[in-house]
Amino acid sequence: MAKTIKFNLICDGKPVRTLDDLKNNFSIEDIVTYFNNKLLQRWLNVRGYKEELEKLEKLQVLDTLNLVKELIAIFEVETDPVSIEENTYIFQYKQERELLFEEYKKVDFEVLAIIDGYHTGYSLLIDTIIENKNDIAKIKAAIKEIDGNYFDLYELDYHNLFFKLYYSAPLAIFVMLMNNNMRKKYLPIPSKQEDGTVIEDIHKNNYKKQIYTLICELTVNHNRLVEILEGNLISFAGVTDGYWKDVETNEKKYMILKMESGNFIRSTGHSGGDLGSGDINKNFVILDGIDYKSNKANHKLLYMEV
Repeated sequence: MAKTIKFNLICDGKPVRTLDDLKNNFSIEDIVTYFNNKLLQRWLNVRGYKEELEKLEKLQVLDTLNLVKELIAIFEVETDPVSIEENTYIFQYKQERELLFEEYKKVDFEVLAIIDGYHTGYSLLIDTIIENKNDIAKIKAAIKEIDGNYFDLYELDYHNLFFKLYYSAPLAIFVMLMNNNMRKKYLPIPSKQEDGTVIEDIHKNNYKKQIYTLICELTVNHNRLVEILEGNLISFAGVTDGYWKDVETNEKKYMILKMESGNFIRSTGHSGGDLGSGDINKNFVILDGIDYKSNKANHKLLYMEV
């Protein structure tokens, strides 16, 4: 009898020999590709994972997101559902770019076709955000796609885009504030003058001052904030008796929206990085995890997962 030749998969740049390897290095792009070209099924077969193979072979035709969810369930991968959705949408955007690139090759990279495709791609992303105004995973994926592949257009359009999203998809405003490049367009940037004084750029830019004022108003009106963010708004309240409380671990980043006076916050375990309400409010500070100190049981800390 011929010997079965075993082979490894490469997921997230690492060799995969066992199901545990697959779980620990689960990559949406790699797994979906292996599923579509049947390499995943062959790997399961030669490695003797009959139960998982049978489940895979029973899958019907699915869209990418539902396929990923099924694969996660089959291989029992522990992960954050929102993160999975976000990364799946990012993978889909990559696939769409590759298809567009193939179309450009067919027309021999004609300049007008490329320009038209570039503008159309940007507009479709904005439409996706507005049509899915309450879906933070789709919004995050679209914002990352704009930042990574359409930033030149964004820089020309960021002012008009703000007002379009402010009235049609305000959740996207907070997602843009999580983005290192986009937040610079909307939040004050201090600069040191020759005489040593520090001036924020909004004092020289009325457009930016107007935008920043509108953003801050969203955090002042608590009911409006809850309405916009829904389940994406996280709050914590409690007395910590003068000690730091580990509210969130540093495995994730968090954008702090509001904190009451007299309380303190810092990145998890960051000794000496204490921030008061003056440092936090209206600055949309992003921290690696959250340590929190409060002496008032009714003081709420408001924040979002980045």
